[in-house]
Amino acid sequence: MTAIYRSFDRAGLDAAYNNRAHTPDFQRYVDRWQAASVAARQAVPCRLDLAYGPSPRQRLDVFSPAGPAPAGGRPALLYFHGGYWQGNHKDGYSFPAPLVTGSGALYIAATYDLCPDVTMSELVEQVRTVVVWLHGNAASIGLDPRRLVVAGHSAGGHIAATLAHTDWTSYGLPAAALAGALPLSGLFDLEPIRLCYLNDACRMDAAEARRLSPIHHIGRLAPPMVLVVGAAELPELVRQTRDYAQALTRAGVAPAQVIETPGDNHFSVLDRLFDPHGPVWEELRGLIVP
Repeated sequence: MTAIYRSFDRAGLDAAYNNRAHTPDFQRYVDRWQAASVAARQAVPCRLDLAYGPSPRQRLDVFSPAGPAPAGGRPALLYFHGGYWQGNHKDGYSFPAPLVTGSGALYIAATYDLCPDVTMSELVEQVRTVVVWLHGNAASIGLDPRRLVVAGHSAGGHIAATLAHTDWTSYGLPAAALAGALPLSGLFDLEPIRLCYLNDACRMDAAEARRLSPIHHIGRLAPPMVLVVGAAELPELVRQTRDYAQALTRAGVAPAQVIETPGDNHFSVLDRLFDPHGPVWEELRGLIVP
């Protein structure tokens, strides 16, 4: 056995990041989210497939509370789906809209081009464009751009953290373009991703993996953050969240709360995020509507 990352050889590292193999019944979660998403699009006022860029996947949906927006707009949750940067679509993640809009906020679900059709660097620039687009179109969608919070699951957690550490002034936005971030089961160090099967599509070299790893950009300004991971997830996913939280604490950048939800796997943990009676939603709601 030849170790290529920590104590893992290639087969071990592949297994350490294979969430579907770790949760064989994952499809039942996906099917339920998709059914609930169809119902949400029928029940909640929404504008679908707004283009923030030229490709067919550069689209976002905006779900709104009933009635006119107050002067200055509403707070919003911007959500990015997971899929290891190579799968899934926003249409399967409309289901949080009733809960979020019921709190008085907009719910915005965005999708993006996938690897290998784009590089990871191109994907990251696309999702940054979402934030730029929302700030530029805030008035037309009823958004208060000072109260935009980002969350995401898995690869979407990587995206949420990446956006939290972005220098928004270089994009013509205020430094505090985001009011908060909640990465859920995120990937914060992409080196093990580069070395396992996932890189067949992501195609990162060592330099790109480091450049796109949020854990290596802790020194940048970051908004308040809540980090969430399921306690029964793959150990590497739990370690990634713990290591990132420790790095934030050491740097004194953003006071990050860490929640490890008991018994949750990589898929059931997403249900905790939008459980109206649970502590994770309370923390997220506190970011959106402080």
